Amino acid sequence: MSKPIRVTNKMKKEAQTEFAALLADLKMSDGEIRYSKAFKCKDAEATLWLTPLAYSKTVALVTTFSDEVAWHGLATRKGKSEFVVEDIFIYPQEVTGSTVNTDQEGYTKWLYEFDDESFGKIRMQGHSHVNMGVTPSGVDSGHREKILDQLDADMFYIFMVWNKSLKTHTLIYDMANNILYEDDDVTVKILGDDALGEFLADAEKKVRKKSAAYKVKKKDAPEPPRSIWDRAHGHGFGNGLHDYYDL
Repeated sequence: MSKPIRVTNKMKKEAQTEFAALLADLKMSDGEIRYSKAFKCKDAEATLWLTPLAYSKTVALVTTFSDEVAWHGLATRKGKSEFVVEDIFIYPQEVTGSTVNTDQEGYTKWLYEFDDESFGKIRMQGHSHVNMGVTPSGVDSGHREKILDQLDADMFYIFMVWNKSLKTHTLIYDMANNILYEDDDVTVKILGDDALGEFLADAEKKVRKKSAAYKVKKKDAPEPPRSIWDRAHGHGFGNGLHDYYDL
């Protein structure tokens, strides 16, 4: 379920009231007070579009490199909760099978190569995991917090982790609407998906798997239409820890 990013006055009052009630009858066994509260956004979902160019570049990077690799994406907002990654670019970096470290000097020079309009669209950070799942590590989380501190109230930022099985972990920090979308809150689609979907639907009608003569198979109900993304990626998310990089 999606979550808020900034603490609102309503949330502050709710937490203060709850904490005061906790203190009223609290007994400490070790001299410490522990309190935590989780906030969630109700029924908030987002759509993330990848252009065919951004998608094909990402898949090429993830499947070709035997080490981890990281990239930035040029992204724009499309409507209240829709975002489009137009293109992705590799920046100077040093990598191993489980780490990515930015070449700071090269990275700074690389940023200056963008014109002002393109520079303002650098709103996406992606990186790969090689032989592990896509669960972010503590180092990943720390990196995201650094980026989050730099975002203005009207900005957004997208984070994605991919692995060679093309599993993905997706986060969208939407500052303008004060919502963090994560994984199941985000529907990832490819622009132009409809045309390919029609082609595959037609192909599946014409291509049948031959059954063995001794097997009797009950006719399955027709499968509802699925996007190209779902056909390729499904909905699974793996686990794994790794080291990451500093910007």
